[in-house]
Amino acid sequence: MSINSIIINTLSPVSLPVEPDEYTGAGDEYITFNYNSQGDDFADDIPQHERYSMQVHYVCPSGKNSISIREQIKQLLFGAGFTWPTVTDATDSDGQHWIFECEYLMGVWNG
Repeated sequence: MSINSIIINTLSPVSLPVEPDEYTGAGDEYITFNYNSQGDDFADDIPQHERYSMQVHYVCPSGKNSISIREQIKQLLFGAGFTWPTVTDATDSDGQHWIFECEYLMGVWNG
């Protein structure tokens, strides 16, 4: 399973659009994500895991009470094996923007 699929499946209970990189829909409430990766847990100079460092972005209108959804996002990520997210408020005049930063380890096939 790809990291994109893992993130999308993990956040699907939030019942909002979840898209990698950029949301192209018309709604004013959605989740996007981006990540980078690097090898980890090397043995004989071969990585045994891929470490994904990611940002999950939750965007919603200014007046919305977003506390329960923000808590749900943290719990879903952590429950799926991601590290506990660090949350940054990047809200501006366009609306609320919450950034959840966390990591995920995935085994590497070295065949």
